[in-house]
Amino acid sequence: MKIAPRTARGVTAAAAALIASSTLVACSGGGAAGSQPINASQLVDSLPSAKADVDKITWNVTGEPDTLDPRNAVNYGSGQIVRNMCEGLLKMDAKFAISPNLATYQQVSPTELKLTIRDGVKFWDGTPLTAGDVAYSLQRSAAQDSVVSFGFTSVRDIAVTGAKEVTVSFKQPDSAFIGYLATVAGVVLEKAWAEKTGDQVGTSTGGLMCTGPYKFGSWRAGSGITIERNDQYWNTELKPKAKTVDFTFVSDDTALAQALGAGEIDGAYELPVSTLPKLTAAKTGRVVFGPSTQSTELLVARPDGPLRNQKLRDALQRAVDRDGIAKVVFNGAGQANYTELTPMTWPTAERAVYQPAYDQWVKARSYDVNAAKQLVKESSYDGSELVLAIQGGDEASSRVAQLFQQQASAIGVKIKIQTMQPLVFAQASYDATKRAGVDLLYTSNFNSQQNPLEPLGFDLLPGQPYNYTDFDDPAVTKLLGDARASFDPKQRAELIVQAQALYEPKSAMISLVSTNTATFLSNKLTGAVTSFAYWSMPQMAYVGAAQ
Repeated sequence: MKIAPRTARGVTAAAAALIASSTLVACSGGGAAGSQPINASQLVDSLPSAKADVDKITWNVTGEPDTLDPRNAVNYGSGQIVRNMCEGLLKMDAKFAISPNLATYQQVSPTELKLTIRDGVKFWDGTPLTAGDVAYSLQRSAAQDSVVSFGFTSVRDIAVTGAKEVTVSFKQPDSAFIGYLATVAGVVLEKAWAEKTGDQVGTSTGGLMCTGPYKFGSWRAGSGITIERNDQYWNTELKPKAKTVDFTFVSDDTALAQALGAGEIDGAYELPVSTLPKLTAAKTGRVVFGPSTQSTELLVARPDGPLRNQKLRDALQRAVDRDGIAKVVFNGAGQANYTELTPMTWPTAERAVYQPAYDQWVKARSYDVNAAKQLVKESSYDGSELVLAIQGGDEASSRVAQLFQQQASAIGVKIKIQTMQPLVFAQASYDATKRAGVDLLYTSNFNSQQNPLEPLGFDLLPGQPYNYTDFDDPAVTKLLGDARASFDPKQRAELIVQAQALYEPKSAMISLVSTNTATFLSNKLTGAVTSFAYWSMPQMAYVGAAQ
């Protein structure tokens, strides 16, 4: 799914179009990061398996979560932490492949799915997993106050239909639904516990009750979250290597680089760009780049204001030097991106359908100051300042904002940069009141799977959480609905490309750079998942001693 902007920092990047199927293990060595563009041979989805257990791993996440409730744990840190404790009905591996986990499934018809619940699974308190727990959890994810409810828009009913069976019926065929069961949308909680805990689910006092390889330990506000190994975990093939994992919330780039370099923190995903020169030269660990569905962009933050004018939006599309941002901010390791969908989001088998349409937008949105100036003249822009909000303490965001400010100024558009505290910035991603007075929001985001319908649904369908401008085009809605209803991958891609021809000319997104996951791991450890699939996996269960 298209998820909330990260709560802490911009990411390092690799060329998304080159990801394909690299399985080589290649870590960056000494020297400055990004001195040469990253290519496919340097993208790694996982490191060699751990050889022994460890007592504790200390891992930094990008900002303190505002909740661990799975259905709303959609920021980088919250989702990562939750997936070590709470499992989906299906699971994802480091190559983004999906397979059964807590349940197997049968697509009985285009509008009926049967889930068969696995025997022998217990929650941390010893209560057996039941069909009732599964139905309750899916219904909870589908509720209107759930961020992941988009995954359930086609669902008519979720019902227990047997001792070990749950049936999902659909108002219309939905080819995308199966994939969501491997994400936080398909996570299972214990029903009786959740009903008793109420609105404290996922809080520091309420905690969680799931079936995963780690149990909720403690949440120390402003300091850290501890998870503890579940020694009764049902999946004997995945015994966690670390007895405990402490998640820290270091948000300052310099402090994080120092802590990782000194060995005070064992690892982190999504390294800030500014830390790479220091960390690639560190003797205590290594930096690994992995394939990802991530990107950075500027989002029009509200339906009113100066940017309701499409000509002004188009002017900014032509004014921004994407290649320059990739080179200057991302050290040459990023690739310019020109559309809502990044190339990594395209299913590999259908790339030939998506590529020609993408190439048209590369040309239409190429950097052209004169063309941008002309579009400003044709717009209703009156010279007022546009407010661009970024997260405080993030050097990459600040540099991108300053470059964009300079490039906008060159075409006569004034940009005011507004810094938000990390928690407020995270809330602004889904709460319109926190975006009051903001015209543009600089974000880094991701999709939980290689499925174009995920980001498009969140951004373009009426009433969805990241449709900031209230975009509503019946033709686009129908095409996306038809694509979602199709179980033919090529037909689905063709329908999406048809929709793209309609929504991109009215886009409220200025796409900037396709990005990749950058991981730091102590030399004492190995086994880490280093593709972005880590976010939908119990990633810490794989990390253990290198010797």
